[in-house]
Amino acid sequence: MSSRRVFLGIACLALVAWTAGAWNEPVLEFIHVTDTHVLDLERADGRLATARKHFTPSARTLPAFLEEVGNRLNPAFFLITGDLIDAFRFTAADGSPVYGQVEAFRRATERSPAPLYLALGNHDVANYDVNPETGKPRADQSGAGEARAAWVGAAECFRKGTWYSFERRAGETAYRFLVLDNGYTAAIAPEQLHWLRREAARQDGRTLILAMHIPLSDSAVSRAIKEAAAEARIALVLAGHRHSDGVEEIALGTAPAVQVRTAAFGYGVNHWRLIRLAEDRIEVSATGDPGRVERTIAVAAAVR
Repeated sequence: MSSRRVFLGIACLALVAWTAGAWNEPVLEFIHVTDTHVLDLERADGRLATARKHFTPSARTLPAFLEEVGNRLNPAFFLITGDLIDAFRFTAADGSPVYGQVEAFRRATERSPAPLYLALGNHDVANYDVNPETGKPRADQSGAGEARAAWVGAAECFRKGTWYSFERRAGETAYRFLVLDNGYTAAIAPEQLHWLRREAARQDGRTLILAMHIPLSDSAVSRAIKEAAAEARIALVLAGHRHSDGVEEIALGTAPAVQVRTAAFGYGVNHWRLIRLAEDRIEVSATGDPGRVERTIAVAAAVR
């Protein structure tokens, strides 16, 4: 065999090995962030601007965070579980609508060094105006359909809809992420529940992770989600909404699942967690401290 053929054979083997390693890393890490509340109050009614101005730093701190943490820790992706913006639409002093909030979020995240997976929260489909009787801000979700359409057009992860799935592997273990849209507080779409039942039925040996904005509780929407996922084995639920940290076991599917809440990024740039996926476990860091593991979750046998 010629030296050229030997070289080519070694090169091919090296490429195969590199490719296998690239798609089958023994550990996969990602960042969980929530409640970023990016907003642009430039044309909003002054009373709204005064009431919501505490979130104005997010348009500056979020891009800096994505760039700094993304480059320092090199996560596979960022998972942001809702209230991406403070409102889909504000009202101006003359009563006209003030859009541009989705665009403000896009500007804040366009330089992220890692892909973004997003879930919608209640603020992402809400409109803010001023109650004429009290002069105070009020929110409603009457424009949720319009808001969802805008998000589908704005974010790559929503190209097929505002609830979706994706898969990653850590070694021989397949992790399937189910990202729910539970930010519309009045109800959850029946077709989303049908989708969730189908995902539960086709789980096979995958380890399921649910991501959503509003954490599961005893609400009607939560009960509907739990019923749809009754046949699934779910290791982890990631959520936000309450603007506080929390780790708790909840009744979900065929065995208890660990539900992890992360405090609102809009209230502090250290409000984020590193999630590490391995073949046999999930490690959840303390908020803002990627070197300290707060909870370890054993996972089922790997898919082979």
